[in-house]
Amino acid sequence: MKKGYKIFLGWMLVLLNLAAVAALVAGLTLGARSGYTQEMWGDILRGKSWLESAQYGQMAADSVYRALEVAARSSRLEQGGEYTPERVIRIRDYLNSRVVYDTIPENQKSDGICYRLGDLYQWSLKGTNVYNNILQEPCQPLFYQSIQQYANECNEEYKVVVGQITEAMEILRKEVADYQQFRKLWTYEAVNIRYALWDLGNGNVYTNVQELQKGDLAKDELESYFYKLGSYYSFDSRSANVVQKNVGDYYSYNTHALLTGWNAHLVGEYQVYVGIDTGFPVADELALGAQVYESGQKKLFGYAGAMVGGALVLLVTCLCLFWRLSGRISCFMTELFNHGHMAVRSGILFTFYVLIQIFLWFMLGRGALAELVLVLYQVAVLILILVEAVQKQRLLDGVEALAAGEKETKIRTDHLFYGNRKMAEAVCNLGEGLKDALREQMKSERMKAALITNVSHDLKTPLTSIINYVDLMKREQIGNPKAEEYLQILDQKSQRLKQLTEDLVEASRASSGNMVLDIQKIDFRELLMQTSGEFGERFMARGLTLVADYPKEPVYVNADGRKLWRIIENLYRNVEKYALPGTRIYLELKEDEKLAVLSMKNISEQPLNISPEELTERFIRGDESRSTEGSGLGLSIAKDLTELQNGSFVVFLDGDLFKVTLSFPSVSET
Repeated sequence: MKKGYKIFLGWMLVLLNLAAVAALVAGLTLGARSGYTQEMWGDILRGKSWLESAQYGQMAADSVYRALEVAARSSRLEQGGEYTPERVIRIRDYLNSRVVYDTIPENQKSDGICYRLGDLYQWSLKGTNVYNNILQEPCQPLFYQSIQQYANECNEEYKVVVGQITEAMEILRKEVADYQQFRKLWTYEAVNIRYALWDLGNGNVYTNVQELQKGDLAKDELESYFYKLGSYYSFDSRSANVVQKNVGDYYSYNTHALLTGWNAHLVGEYQVYVGIDTGFPVADELALGAQVYESGQKKLFGYAGAMVGGALVLLVTCLCLFWRLSGRISCFMTELFNHGHMAVRSGILFTFYVLIQIFLWFMLGRGALAELVLVLYQVAVLILILVEAVQKQRLLDGVEALAAGEKETKIRTDHLFYGNRKMAEAVCNLGEGLKDALREQMKSERMKAALITNVSHDLKTPLTSIINYVDLMKREQIGNPKAEEYLQILDQKSQRLKQLTEDLVEASRASSGNMVLDIQKIDFRELLMQTSGEFGERFMARGLTLVADYPKEPVYVNADGRKLWRIIENLYRNVEKYALPGTRIYLELKEDEKLAVLSMKNISEQPLNISPEELTERFIRGDESRSTEGSGLGLSIAKDLTELQNGSFVVFLDGDLFKVTLSFPSVSET
């Protein structure tokens, strides 16, 4: 009888498990055939809304990308929100970079043959007609009666110019067609995506939002419009600042590089905004995606019930089986617990917690006794968690003490769990290692400082003699031009060696902090204006133009005047040596939240194939050929002197653009 009872229970258990497996398979099969992706099911099961889902993030990122492309096309062909046929195309420039001009002055007429955009486009639609090797011209170029007149006066070959015009017409016809197609697909009424590209140089705004097409547009209006949408992305080219919400991983793209690659017609700096109206008033792909996702949320609950029930039955069955086999695997579990990774041990503990809770619920059923046992069980687990937290806090206190510089920190390991005890021992060993490493580092720093000081001192004596004797020889009437030339070179090189020796000593003192500062209230603006005046002729000699933006009122900082002058001088010398001739240098001083912020930007003559951090290290120069007279210490000294005076020194590189930002706490005038 007893044996028959066990057989009956065994068959019932088998049937119950088969039913559970059937429920799981049915739920998974129906879910797979529903047309929803596994990624969507995962987001729905995690309780994510449509705006939080991975699919929406990808669609939003694609929308931002495509909206920027539309804005770039619009910037070349329209003005004030309308297609502008009066804009001018210089054929050579259009072929090279697709640039379209608002106007071209007559004094530039010989730089390349030009046409009105509308004339050239209409000509491209009609097609070209050649008679007796002469291209029939339905419209005249700007400034000339014909192509032949332009070719004659500008010494260009007629056939070459005609070929360029024909090629430009082919490109323009396709570009205008694409633009018109994009304009239809991206109107305010056709999509839930809103975009605005604001050219700060001429004030033009390229957008599909009619209310933003006005001349007196303000930044606050743009931000207010777009930031109230459910998803938005904004980029400011002046600071490379990005603000985004619910647009996926769009910022993996380089916005400036994209607009440059799409040949956006921008006169100066710009701001770009893209937003998505998450109310989805328009039935586009985003609105359709929202409907599909919401439909999936409703369907999932029907499948989830069967799958959860089947999973619970299988879990309980596995728990019973585990209970019977626990004696055989206990040794294996103990070994895994003692020597496994911390994450594995945590997973095992959590699994045991869930399984025991399910087992108690299954064995005790419902009622006051069952609830009491479960509460006591959870209290016991809570006590273990609290004990673990206290031990972790003890470890954290020890690590923070080490971080604060307490070298003799020891963590008591008594009564700690196995994993925490191992961690405490590792932290104690780390403290000993840090103490030894710090001792060696201090010894090394002292040796380097002493070496630099001693070598510099030993160099000064013979170097001074060389300089003095060179000076004496220059006073003699040698009468040999070649000898005088050699003497002049010797004088220059000895003076450079003297400057390098002084820079070495100053770099050593600045980096070690072994320097006495005379802190006073300094007018930062006045110091910059004086320095700009002193370097004016040097900049002009290299074809550099300084564009300075100073505040109207003085800007005061607490600093050592001589050291602050040395910082500014090093920055100006760096620009003088390494800036691309014929370019502009932009300097701006402003007060920002109790900080005096100086920024200086220029285009490097040599490619900057290093990181900003490397550029401020000693003896590192942007000129890899080392053909200039720099020592590679200027920026390093400037950074160390800035940080000694409680300032910050940040270098930013973007291609060949070099930008340095200095920040000092500002003080009031009184």
